[in-house]
Amino acid sequence: MKAWKITEFGSVDVMNLVDDFPIPEMKSTDILVKNKAVGSNPIDYKARGGATVVPSEDNPRIVGWDAAGVVEQIGSDVVGFNVGDEVYYAGDIMRPLGSYAEFTAVDYRIVGKKPKSLSWAEASTIALVAITAWETMKEDMVVEEGSEMLIINGAGGLGCMAIQLAKQLGLTVIATASRQETVEWCKKMGADHVITHREPLAPQLEKLGYAKGVRYVFHCHEVGNELGELMKNVVGPLGKLSLTFSPKDEGAFGTIDTVDMWFNRKALLSTMMFARPFTGVNPEKQGELLDTVADMIDAGKITPVVTKTMKFEEAKEVMELQASGSTIGKIAMTL
Repeated sequence: MKAWKITEFGSVDVMNLVDDFPIPEMKSTDILVKNKAVGSNPIDYKARGGATVVPSEDNPRIVGWDAAGVVEQIGSDVVGFNVGDEVYYAGDIMRPLGSYAEFTAVDYRIVGKKPKSLSWAEASTIALVAITAWETMKEDMVVEEGSEMLIINGAGGLGCMAIQLAKQLGLTVIATASRQETVEWCKKMGADHVITHREPLAPQLEKLGYAKGVRYVFHCHEVGNELGELMKNVVGPLGKLSLTFSPKDEGAFGTIDTVDMWFNRKALLSTMMFARPFTGVNPEKQGELLDTVADMIDAGKITPVVTKTMKFEEAKEVMELQASGSTIGKIAMTL
């Protein structure tokens, strides 16, 4: 099959497009998907640069996890799927062969039926961000209708999905953005208010009427030593802050005023959408939620987040765009 092969960590130069990569071997609980389109995420270039499974000549790696395609084969223990089904998925980061390929073997329990109203490109960009936003809000934060949520980096792929889901859950949404085009995108996604992350957040929230901070903060970008400031002055009493990435600066956790956190009953959470697949704890919940999200999309409650479509052969350019920090929404690659 055609695939972007990696045998060492590094820049985009370590990626090689080959047409003779072996089709992945399947487990009994796998379905083999013939990918029609692949969605790009920050984890793709992070994995290429040094995260997770170490690649080598004997054990090459294919990065990428988001994709949409057609079921080509099914394992002996697979239920609920048939050859020819149209599906979408976000995969398992601990498996070495991801979605930057013509075929991907993926556990059927973390796969959803593709939204009927979406193109292949649109569907390929949904699963990873939908799972991340859903698990954060519904499972970790257990958000309460009528509360407010600050979404940091609202115009990114995760941020714009988070805005939409938060609105569906009955929350007032405050998003952050730093450019006019990203401000407008956040409003288009449904944000009630948009503030800038280029300036201190607490004074801006105070002007909106949240002098004590907000109930929920969903940090959809890398966080540094500002973590302590966020916990003390942006997260309100009984509030929760969820981190998408571990802090990029050593000592960030040490900036937290734990006394304030304790007395005001604040919680610091982490979101990792790959946790269910690689721990094996109720992975079927991800397939179920993807089916629910597909129904919401087909009902017009959630809109696609893809803003740019490129060719599979342009994966290096896609990664460089993704790493630039200037993209809005998601980028899809068609095969």
